[in-house]
Amino acid sequence: MKRLLFIFLISLITTNLIAQDEWDALRYSRVYYTGTSRFNAMAGAFGAVGADASLMATNPAGIGLYKSFEFTMTPAVFVHSNSSTYNGGEGKDNQANFAFTNLGFVYTIYTGKPKTNSGLRNLNFGFAVNRQNDFNGSTYIHGPSYTSSLVNVFADELNNSNVPASSIRDRYPFDVGLAYDCGLVYYDSTQHKYRSDMPYGGVYQEKSIITDGSMNEYDMSAGANIANKLFVGLTFGVPSLRYYQTSTYYEYDSGDSIPYFQSMTYQYSFNTHGIGINVKAGVIYRPANWIRIGVAVHSPTWYTNMDDSYSSAMVAYYDSILSTPVQYSPVGYYDYNLTTPFRVIGSAAFFIGQRGLISGEYEYVNYSQAKFKTNDGAFTGVNSNISSEFKAPVTFRLGTEWRFGAVRVRGGFGYNGSPVKSGDVGTRYTAGAGIGYFTKHFFADLAYQWSGMSSKYYMYQSELINPADIRQTTSLITSTFGVRF
Repeated sequence: MKRLLFIFLISLITTNLIAQDEWDALRYSRVYYTGTSRFNAMAGAFGAVGADASLMATNPAGIGLYKSFEFTMTPAVFVHSNSSTYNGGEGKDNQANFAFTNLGFVYTIYTGKPKTNSGLRNLNFGFAVNRQNDFNGSTYIHGPSYTSSLVNVFADELNNSNVPASSIRDRYPFDVGLAYDCGLVYYDSTQHKYRSDMPYGGVYQEKSIITDGSMNEYDMSAGANIANKLFVGLTFGVPSLRYYQTSTYYEYDSGDSIPYFQSMTYQYSFNTHGIGINVKAGVIYRPANWIRIGVAVHSPTWYTNMDDSYSSAMVAYYDSILSTPVQYSPVGYYDYNLTTPFRVIGSAAFFIGQRGLISGEYEYVNYSQAKFKTNDGAFTGVNSNISSEFKAPVTFRLGTEWRFGAVRVRGGFGYNGSPVKSGDVGTRYTAGAGIGYFTKHFFADLAYQWSGMSSKYYMYQSELINPADIRQTTSLITSTFGVRF
């Protein structure tokens, strides 16, 4: 199904006040864990290694391996590079932003048996803020369209709806109504239908999509060390998300071949905010000094106060001086709930004496289980699409670390498979590398992580237009500073 070829498709036609669709549920359900530089360099393959503040967000049993107080801080720079190809036109855009991927501490309480290997040896408590997704990015698409125009989508909608002219603005306040008031769509009394000046296309099209925001989780964790063999942990998580998008669509008569029409611009903006809660439980078992095995279970995240605001504007220019002024929509608001799927993460780490380690983990999450909810049941169709279109993809991470005196060298690879049942869409690859310096009371780490994903994007109805090929890459540079005592 062609509409599945873009993983974060936002519909341009809004016939009611529900701004969210199945792709929004997927956006807020997919988690790309980042944390300390050690964690990032190993691509997040850390579930069975332990003793890292990032694990409060993945396997809280990891804090059971701490033996002293630790404080970490990880400033980061994200560099997002997006390129597109559309009908022969090539577009590129870049965006950089500063953030913290981790800020946390762990406090250790010994139970009076620090020198024995039996019973409860110590309890650890921690708090961390870990970044789970970065939504910043900028995409530019441009190219000629020889067969269609966005305005024809508006005309088709009016011809299929039988809405009287006096009610068009009230029925379609965010798109079709603006086009009608701008004169882009008009009623042809001869043919008794709505038309536009470019029924067969022939326009040059451009679109700029700018996104901003992030998903950060506030984790409060407790962990225990039992006989230096079994480590258990529990996290109460409070994720906070904010997402902003502004898309500007522009088309114009580049060949001066369309009577009357010169150009039109349509801008649509929306903001989403939400705070949720979840619970995570984890276990790490060490049957021998050279191996650790971990399992973590994450409850669904319950966002009980999601809220959207959105608005749009449109303007058109014609060959005559009678061009219309800018038309503005009202500001729309919508409140709803969102439940994201539960997760299970299995992990293993193998230690080569005191020289190094190799670790891996597999994550199970079924994106078809995400659900929107409102009191009026307005998301029934969207939830049905979520169930039918998404699946549980293959997701795994591999990492390694080697010690050379006080120096640590690390590397990692991650794979997030396509969450869509039809087609290889949204597959994401991650590679990381890093170096660290470790002493008894202080450590500093530096990491570089690259991620890439390709997708296809339709600027409007896929039956009328070719997709744009989108290539998205992110470079993440982090430096972690930590103290222990």
